[in-house]
Amino acid sequence: MLRRVKEFKEDESGSFTLEASLLFPAILIATMMLIFFSMIIFYKSVLQFEANRIADQVAYVWNNSSKDVETGEFVEYTTENGDGLYWRLTDNNFLQQFGLSGSDDSGLANKKKREHLAKEIPGLTEATVSYNNSLLNSTITVSLEKPMPLPSSVTTMFGTNLMEAKATRSVTEPVEVIRNTEVVVYFGGKIKEYYGYIEKFMKK
Repeated sequence: MLRRVKEFKEDESGSFTLEASLLFPAILIATMMLIFFSMIIFYKSVLQFEANRIADQVAYVWNNSSKDVETGEFVEYTTENGDGLYWRLTDNNFLQQFGLSGSDDSGLANKKKREHLAKEIPGLTEATVSYNNSLLNSTITVSLEKPMPLPSSVTTMFGTNLMEAKATRSVTEPVEVIRNTEVVVYFGGKIKEYYGYIEKFMKK
């Protein structure tokens, strides 16, 4: 009996099969997790790319509603397409610069946000394009939300079944900056000139 037990202990036949059966599930699980993680990174990158693209396009064409979002071409000047001559004072969420919300999301501002670009992406559960007008920096913010196309058991393991992407771009208008600078310089000179008249009058 002892001899048979000793022979059984020394016999290594079938050890490879036994070791493989114990190790293979761990390797399979690790491989599948790596594949799913790579898929999440890929889908997240695609969604972030879409958010960046839309934010870039909307910020680029903000100063003219007639501009093509991809090429920037337009056939109508700003004053001929509904923007109006003073649209930045009335339809550009102007009061946001002073912490007020009286003119937020005006019709023209909503048109310029071009939310249809975000809503054209298939499978989204949320797609918003917002505009914030401040004294120092006006920005476009694009937020996208999309469910992950993975089994529920995998999304439960990762703790969420949604992917989110957010992109913010500054609205730059060099022509408007130059125009505003010239207005400030002009009126500054006029104020200084009239102040000189008032000062002379007061001395008399």
